[in-house]
Amino acid sequence: MRHQHGPRRPPHRPAKPSPVSSVPLAEVFMEHETWRKAQPGKPGRSVLRAHWKPVDARHGPRPDYLLWRHLHGADCPPEKTQNVAELAAQALRLKEPVQVLPVIALVAGWLLGGRAGEAAGRLRPVLREAVKRRDAELRGDPGAELVRLLASRALEESTPQAWREAWLALCQRIEPSWKPGRDLQPPQPRWVPVPSRTWTRWLVTAMTSAGGDAAWARTIWRVQRSLRPDGALIRPEEWELLMQAACQAKAEAKFPEAVRLTALALHLLPDRAPEALRQRAQAAAWFLAEAGVEPPAAMKVNLDQLPFPGDPPSSDKGLEAARIFLDEADVSRASLLAEVEADPDWQVLRSAGVVLHHPLAALAWIGRRAQSYALKKQHDLLRAAARLAIRHHLLGTLARIRAEFPGSAEEVTALARALRDSQRLMPVLRDWTAWQRCTECLRQAWGRLEEIAIEDEEALFFLHETLLDREATLAGCLPEELRTFAARHPAAERRPSELIQALDADPRWMQSIEHQRAVELWSVAAELRSRESMAEEVWVSLVFRGEAGGGRYSWIVQSSSGRRTGRGRLRSPEEQPALTAELVEAARSVCPELRRLRVAANLPVSGWPPELEVTSAPSWEAAFRELRSKDR
Repeated sequence: MRHQHGPRRPPHRPAKPSPVSSVPLAEVFMEHETWRKAQPGKPGRSVLRAHWKPVDARHGPRPDYLLWRHLHGADCPPEKTQNVAELAAQALRLKEPVQVLPVIALVAGWLLGGRAGEAAGRLRPVLREAVKRRDAELRGDPGAELVRLLASRALEESTPQAWREAWLALCQRIEPSWKPGRDLQPPQPRWVPVPSRTWTRWLVTAMTSAGGDAAWARTIWRVQRSLRPDGALIRPEEWELLMQAACQAKAEAKFPEAVRLTALALHLLPDRAPEALRQRAQAAAWFLAEAGVEPPAAMKVNLDQLPFPGDPPSSDKGLEAARIFLDEADVSRASLLAEVEADPDWQVLRSAGVVLHHPLAALAWIGRRAQSYALKKQHDLLRAAARLAIRHHLLGTLARIRAEFPGSAEEVTALARALRDSQRLMPVLRDWTAWQRCTECLRQAWGRLEEIAIEDEEALFFLHETLLDREATLAGCLPEELRTFAARHPAAERRPSELIQALDADPRWMQSIEHQRAVELWSVAAELRSRESMAEEVWVSLVFRGEAGGGRYSWIVQSSSGRRTGRGRLRSPEEQPALTAELVEAARSVCPELRRLRVAANLPVSGWPPELEVTSAPSWEAAFRELRSKDR
């Protein structure tokens, strides 16, 4: 009998759920990247939604996939937004290593980025447990070890120092010849489902959070530097890491390194940089001025035109001074302020009425005013200021103080050595106007020693070489590539010059002559003795010291068989033939068969006997290197 309402319908059975995808996240990521690269431009929202809809349908139920979509699909969020912390916790509890390992990297990067907020406290125990379960898979392979280090830093399980040591040990395993501060390409595991740029940012964030010394800070910068394509301008976040490395080197009194990195940072600063970065660069320009290194033309400063740094901080002038001298992000500033409060030399300055709102600028102000009647008789103040200038690598200020208060022959020689070593340790981007000002101060300081003779011949030779033509001498020491780049500096419009680009690509160019053997008096003498062709040649070094036009001079003559030194004074230009005769007589006394003279002098000398062959040289070092280069 049929039912009164018609035939009975079969019972309802729910549709079978689609099978959950087991495709590794890395493959999903690569498929998406391949699709993005195939697009003719930046895809619009409708194109993105059409792309993601089938992908979400295929992988959607998986917590690891949904976590990746929420964290790294910001260009087109999922249709149904979920709690990211809950997704992360679920994904970390998955059983399969192929699923859990990518999630460990994703969660560690999320925590390091500081975007987890209050959920970080709940996620850390779950992440710790996942890392503990998968410890075996996170060891052995360098890329997996890096993921474990990222997770360790996100969990803050070890001290920053222990974490840095583990990182450095891993880097040595990856590349045994690598040293901190050099370029590094950290390997990325194939199963980490993010672009290489994101992976590198995670590493930089982890390294930055671990603190560290100047070499570590430079390593961080070089890792971040690897993200910048060739020819691209530096980005603000990388520029700040570079300045951080420079300031950290300054805090550790590694001044040559600080000068190199500061100079590079200022020359790389883009024209349209944020005002905060330009403020930092302008304050750093004074540090370069003290070291005699050239900043960009727009930031060039002159120690002779230093604004007064002692106005009250609340006044208009004080605020203006702060904009000129103050860099609150400089990590060396804290140790400097602590030193100002405790060091007796700073207390001498404070007792003399020097206002220390900006301590290093105050020191520079003392150097500028050292010749004034109010300061030139305050010997204790000048001694303390000179000691502080040496300690903080304020070579321009030290030279100005020594010009008025030379102290002893040893202190004048120490100034010459500091100036010349500064050139050797930073041989490029020299500010030759600043260098001439410093050598003028050195010449005055030497003249103020009056009749105090410098007996040590090596020290005397060092003074001579410092006062001779260091620009030509240094150019001759540079490798051919740098010499070519330096000739085409400064930069083209709105772009770093070829020189800056070369230094940026490999900062070791900035210390290209640091490890060359320095030319000293004994090395010149040994070279002359070793060459039979030099038996009839004498080298002459002549410098004028003291005030310009004062006439005080010093000379050294060297032959293969002996050496003589002398000093004197010309009362008038008409006495110059007597000086020439004095030099020729000294040369004949050490070389009876004299035929040739090689003369290095900081002022022209004429009137040589016609029978002698006279050759000019910028300095003995330049002549020595030229002589040695002919044998290659």
